[in-house]
Amino acid sequence: MQQDYIDMAYQLNMLNVNYWAPKFFKDTLIDGVTFYVKIEDSTGIAYMKLPPEWCRISNLENGVYRFRVDVSKLKQEQYDELPNELQQAFDKYHDNSISDDDQDWYDRKWYMVSDDGFAFTFDHNAINNGGVAISPFASVLADSLSLDAAKDNIDIKDKLDTIRIIHSKLPTDSNGAPTLDLKTARNFDDQMRSRLPDGVVSITSPSSLDNVPLKGSGNEGVYDTVNNGLEQLFYDLGISSSLFGGKTTSSNIVKESVKKDSNWIYTNLFPMLEAYYNFELSQVKTQNKIPWNLKFIRESNFTLKEDIANYKDQLSYGGSRLDYLASVGFTPDQVISQLSFEQQALDIDSIMVVKPTSNTISSKEAANSSGKATPKAPKAPNSNINNPNKGNVGRPETDNPTDDTDRLDDAQ
Repeated sequence: MQQDYIDMAYQLNMLNVNYWAPKFFKDTLIDGVTFYVKIEDSTGIAYMKLPPEWCRISNLENGVYRFRVDVSKLKQEQYDELPNELQQAFDKYHDNSISDDDQDWYDRKWYMVSDDGFAFTFDHNAINNGGVAISPFASVLADSLSLDAAKDNIDIKDKLDTIRIIHSKLPTDSNGAPTLDLKTARNFDDQMRSRLPDGVVSITSPSSLDNVPLKGSGNEGVYDTVNNGLEQLFYDLGISSSLFGGKTTSSNIVKESVKKDSNWIYTNLFPMLEAYYNFELSQVKTQNKIPWNLKFIRESNFTLKEDIANYKDQLSYGGSRLDYLASVGFTPDQVISQLSFEQQALDIDSIMVVKPTSNTISSKEAANSSGKATPKAPKAPNSNINNPNKGNVGRPETDNPTDDTDRLDDAQ
């Protein structure tokens, strides 16, 4: 059983869960659905991410999404970068050697990727939608565009509030015709425009111009529009704006928001990742042929102290030590390698001896464990003085006692 555990821990170390699992999560949140192909050799395991426009989810197998690839969309210049499996599918497609009863093909262009290929998505209706998935945060895109438009309106309002217009009126006769020729008027207009600062516009015309102030002509509620857009954006994300420095009147709002986000990950992401890694562990051949499963510890960096304390408290009721070790950061291979090395190779208990303090051991036990007798207390400075009442207790029989006064018997 111990050797089987070591084999499983070695396989998980090859899968490099600490690096790839967060990447799977991030890419799936952004794209809505992600498609990967595992590439393995004697040195390790890596994954190639395929473009979503190539792939479609085909089925769900033991909690793991499988997918097909549209080989007609693959280009010759991409051939050398493809995994061997897709290279063979590319050759077969272009050789027209696909038969009607070939189970690996659908519609003569969709190739069913082997168990090395898998997909992640949070859209559980992906199979019903023809293998196409939508990110749960797709509505955020529309709100983000609205927020950008609201910010552009702020720039427009600022321009309207600061712009100034200078009007140069050309002289006219009684009929309203300009008395100044157009060429001369144009020269005057060009000279004025060339000397005006930014934000000031010159107009030269024979007509009269009313003074129309542009200050305040923009949307007065444009800042409120931006704030409302931000609130809507956080609402669609399902998180509190206080988590990112928004307005808040209580720290509990931030704490509860973190707990809610963590719970969303526990119920949506972890089961999906556990299903995939459990499939990978099922492919490892062990001596006892006992199935092994991986489980992610449900804890958050924001509540790490409370989460670790929870697993620690369970130890007193017969809880799992592996769960506790995992909660403090031990990986499966570190549990067997590091702890065994400390106890068997370093004999670390003989090196790191607990010091006898008031918090660990009594002084009497410390003295007995070292083989030394308990030292006697030093004599008092007046111990040699002859005192007849030494050792007597109780109130004296008289209110004016002397050294030889008898004391009450019931106080002995």
